[in-house]
Amino acid sequence: MRSILFLHFFVLASLLSPFNLLAQSESGGGEKIVGIQVVGNQGAEREAILATIRSRTGQFFSRSRIREDIAALFKMGVFDEIQVEQIRREGGIVLIYRVVEKTNITKIVFKGNKKAKEDKLRELIDLKSYTSIDAGKLAASVRKIRTHYEEEGYQLVKISTEYKPDPESGGQELIFHINENEPIRLRRVRFIGNKAFSDKNLRKLLKSKQKSRWSWLTSSGKYKEELIQRDIAFLIYHYQNHGYLKVRVTAPQVYLSKDRKWLDLTFHVTEGVPYTIRTVDIQGDLLTTRQELISGLKTKPNQLYSREKLEEDLQRFSALYGDQGYAFALINPHIEADDESRTADITFLIEKGKKVTIEKINISGNNITRDKVVRRELLVKENTLYNETRLRESRRRIEALGFFEEVNFATPRGSSDDQIVLNITVKEKPTGTFTIGAGFSSAENFIFNAAIAKNNFFGYGVSGQLSMELSSKRKLFILSAEDPYFLDTNWILGVSGFRTENVFSDFDRRSFGGSLTLGHRIFDYSSFRFMYQIEDVSLGDFRTTVPAKFNQNLSGLSSSATVSLQRDTRNNRLFPSSGMFQNVAGEFAGLGGDNRFARVTENFRYYQPIWKDYVVGKLNVTIGNISSLDDNPVPLFERFFMGGINSLRGYTLRSIGPSVQIPSTPEGGDSQFIFGGNKMLQLNLELELPLYIPAGFKAVTFMDSGQAYSEEQNISLTTLRYNYGFGFRWNSPVGPLRFEWGIPIKKQAGDDPVVFNFAIGSFF
Repeated sequence: MRSILFLHFFVLASLLSPFNLLAQSESGGGEKIVGIQVVGNQGAEREAILATIRSRTGQFFSRSRIREDIAALFKMGVFDEIQVEQIRREGGIVLIYRVVEKTNITKIVFKGNKKAKEDKLRELIDLKSYTSIDAGKLAASVRKIRTHYEEEGYQLVKISTEYKPDPESGGQELIFHINENEPIRLRRVRFIGNKAFSDKNLRKLLKSKQKSRWSWLTSSGKYKEELIQRDIAFLIYHYQNHGYLKVRVTAPQVYLSKDRKWLDLTFHVTEGVPYTIRTVDIQGDLLTTRQELISGLKTKPNQLYSREKLEEDLQRFSALYGDQGYAFALINPHIEADDESRTADITFLIEKGKKVTIEKINISGNNITRDKVVRRELLVKENTLYNETRLRESRRRIEALGFFEEVNFATPRGSSDDQIVLNITVKEKPTGTFTIGAGFSSAENFIFNAAIAKNNFFGYGVSGQLSMELSSKRKLFILSAEDPYFLDTNWILGVSGFRTENVFSDFDRRSFGGSLTLGHRIFDYSSFRFMYQIEDVSLGDFRTTVPAKFNQNLSGLSSSATVSLQRDTRNNRLFPSSGMFQNVAGEFAGLGGDNRFARVTENFRYYQPIWKDYVVGKLNVTIGNISSLDDNPVPLFERFFMGGINSLRGYTLRSIGPSVQIPSTPEGGDSQFIFGGNKMLQLNLELELPLYIPAGFKAVTFMDSGQAYSEEQNISLTTLRYNYGFGFRWNSPVGPLRFEWGIPIKKQAGDDPVVFNFAIGSFF
């Protein structure tokens, strides 16, 4: 304020005084500037000040230029006061710019914050230590802190600021005094005027939730003013979906308890009456016949008016016209209500406008990821016709890369009315991870895992991983890499190396090997892959006698080629909530090596959102067959076994499959040796529900069924084993964690009543 008053006083004095505050001597009009000095600057460099002003040595002295200099220096934002003196010297005038810099903030302190961490508050504010005091930034910082508290229910928070001299640095210490007060909790939500729907049903629609016994887990009971307008919109939307075309909901009355701890909300609803649709028509620029367009509508005569169906029809029209290049087609529903008959006539008015081409595609925000990594996922190109469906699918493909937190598309008009510019803005997220974790499993005891992964090497979209997993019954080491667009083509190249050790109930299995994969995209969602794999396998430490039939293939080298066809429409590869995944693979082992066999497997996965993307139904079906290509049986280590956390969760690992009775002691008594099947069928059904969305906690209920069959058996649904169960999942910093309890149905001898499973990683 002092600097502004001084500037105004200076300008007024320069117009009225014949002597001017600029100098203690005469005006100096028409005299040359022979020198410029800067006095009083400490943090601001002299060169920066001289570069900012317009006055230069050798120029003629000008009062108007001096005023411009002062204004320019104030815009630097580092000065409290500026004075300019002129001193006569031989040959002209010397200008002296006397400045007083703003006081620096040398320390920022928060006092009284018990519910908000200091690190969080520092992230919110616009001020930093060792910067000059700025009233605008200070006010903005106070607003952000207050908003943060209000979002957590602290509506009565009071925030004040204080400057205190810092004797050590000579600057100022900025103190935020925070009086949090008690949080206001939402005690009750009431409705007045509602007859068609109960208070209980309407409360379920609101984001503003009453406090309950589960508030510690669900965050209900917090009052957030910004949610009120959204709640009103949800209530209106709900009523209009049930025919109440003219429903009105006013802003709620707010009652604060005397102790200022509780809040009651009362919404006033004017329902009106439900309206039935009498006629539906379409007028304007039609791309096909009126009857054909009407037949595809969800809004139909003799039904209750539904805003949801109306919006779905609008989206359908938008896509229909947008896919033909009409990016700016106007589709307006005209609704004419007849209050006496309680009916409504709906007419869709369509103005298609001009066909539009994409003039240019701009990509921003990708500081690491190369432009080509984003562009190759686009199904639209520059100088081609606008297509809304392809644009929407392009965004989904970019999101599915997993490289970005946010992907936004904007389509402003281009250089003419028939052109648009596609602006793609992304916000990158870290694609490199180092995870280390430990756990306990009833089957494997202590489990340790670690992994280093990078999904976007140098911004080229190449992924790589080095991982290991250790437990009392398993050792796994994997090194892999994949380029989804090898040499900027649609070819896929992948390599991997591995070493494994597994301790099963009857024997141990050790292997090491590697693979090379070459694939190619053949459609938008489909790809073809060829993989060559070589693996050296050995079995040992047998706990029971091995049947003579399998003694020949207890170790050996497998050299195989696998051809697979894959189709993937999932919305997220790690945590899918919609879409399908299908994979058909045929493996031929006999390219050299010791083992000769052929294996065919088919895997189908389906994901159906039941409530948004939070409650999800999942189905997994796998079927397989393996046959020997010589006189030897299929090796033990290649056969199918069921049971465990990734197949039938109510049974222990590899405990289901064809078996034989083996004498275990000279005195008598038999033990069961499970030798596995050459055929298998597995079905898994899951329902996944959210527990605490921000932390990634979920609950799951499931039912599994499956069986492995020998060469003498046929696949039969009557011999399937079944289990059901429940569990919890957590998307933790070390990866997805699974805690699941499986319970067998029709328990047989040797089955446990309940099997606990723990795993790191997703199932399907």
